[in-house]
Amino acid sequence: MKIHLIRIGTLMLALLTASGCTTIKHDMRESSTRSMEGQLKDAGFKIMLADTQERQKMLNGLPPERVTRIPRPDNVYYIYSDPDLCSCLYVGRQAEYNRLQQLSADMANANQAMITHEIAENQQAGWSPSGAWGNMGYWGLTNPNSMGRPAWDPE
Repeated sequence: MKIHLIRIGTLMLALLTASGCTTIKHDMRESSTRSMEGQLKDAGFKIMLADTQERQKMLNGLPPERVTRIPRPDNVYYIYSDPDLCSCLYVGRQAEYNRLQQLSADMANANQAMITHEIAENQQAGWSPSGAWGNMGYWGLTNPNSMGRPAWDPE
């Protein structure tokens, strides 16, 4: 009886952990999609709700959450389909797609500059990747300066 209860408890814990991970993964994907949709709006893409048969067919036929190039005789269109959050299509032409590419590059450069700045600030403050007091792992047993003092402490 006791072993049976332990097995049930372990199974419940595993199920709760798995459901929590699924929720986090879904939230991260939703956040990423919203960020992309913001960039599409900023680039000038037009939002078209999938409220007709033709648009619904296009929404289901295109790969989700990707910009797809659709050549037509009169023009080339770039379409981003979002079947999950808004059931809509973001439609743009070459000019909007070029702006989207520029916005993506600008965002990547801004993120890189922010990371570089944070690393420089941390180094200036005396923090290393493992913290100001050093790595207390294996070397904590053999390192003579492992008594909780930072590496730059002379005493």
